[in-house]
Amino acid sequence: MDQSNAVSHWLPCPVVFITTAHGERQDIMTATAMFVSEKEPLVAISVASNHLTAQLIGQAGGFTLVIASENQKGLAWQLGGVKGEETDKFKHFAIATLPAKPGKPLIPVDASSWLECEVVSQQAVDGYSLVIARVVEQADLGNPPLLWQKQTLFALKPL
Repeated sequence: MDQSNAVSHWLPCPVVFITTAHGERQDIMTATAMFVSEKEPLVAISVASNHLTAQLIGQAGGFTLVIASENQKGLAWQLGGVKGEETDKFKHFAIATLPAKPGKPLIPVDASSWLECEVVSQQAVDGYSLVIARVVEQADLGNPPLLWQKQTLFALKPL
């Protein structure tokens, strides 16, 4: 299918960072996510099965979903060009983070919000791991979220 005019790209999506940590290893990647249920907060993400993020999610049993803010547009684009298996992206991009909680993934400063998630289920689909996770803790950091639509990034603000 020609992706340049795909109707699926008309749907706006939140720009998120998936942060992971297990043992001495950590990673951060740009992704998108969606709510599966709001009553019992469940989210869905997909991660390439061979990426470090997928490995760390499997080892840790969870991840932090960080909703990017309009101030993180550059970071959202940068993260896609570096593999976590080869480079610690937090150090490589000098990503400032909120004070770390022991054993938990890092949260970049200036994010819109974050959701700590525990894996409920995973399904392999065409080289990707589709992950459904339960939100166990969350915080709104007060910055407008970043959205993606038709290969363009937008800040979400009231009209």
